[in-house]
Parts: sequence; structure tokens; C-alpha cells
Amino acid sequence: MSSPLWQRFPVEPGLHALEVKDHLQARVMEDTKGASAAALVGYFREASRRLWHEVGCAYPESVTSPMLVHDADQSSGSD
Repeated sequence: MSSPLWQRFPVEPGLHALEVKDHLQARVMEDTKGASAAALVGYFREASRRLWHEVGCAYPESVTSPMLVHDADQSSGSD
């Protein structure tokens, strides 16, 4: 937590982090209710872009490999 990034965010007296977390989780659940997997990826990708912009950093380039690979997808097909 000694990174210069964290120095930009001073301690807020009276901030209740767990209440904020619960509020944000409820908001995400409402925003993504019934969303497809692709829509969820898009939602979090956009949220990540906004965060990187707010902290003044460049958004990292996307990785083109799949986020999740099932064991069945990795099999050679010769059983």
C-alpha cells in the first residue's frame, strides 16, 4: 500500500468500507441481472476502463486468449 497510487486517495474519516462494498455489489447485481456472459465481460471491461481513466493510467491492452478454458476443450479428441 506504499505505492504512489494509494497516496492519491487520503483516508476518509467515517468511511464504512463494508457498507460501500455491499452497496456496490447490489448495484452490480442490479445492473447485470439476466446478462449474458458476453454482456458481463463488457460490463466489467467498461468499469475497468473507467477506473484506469480515473486514476490517470493507460488501460492495459486486452489479451486475446479466452478467460476460461474447459478441460474438454483442451483434449486432443483421441479417447
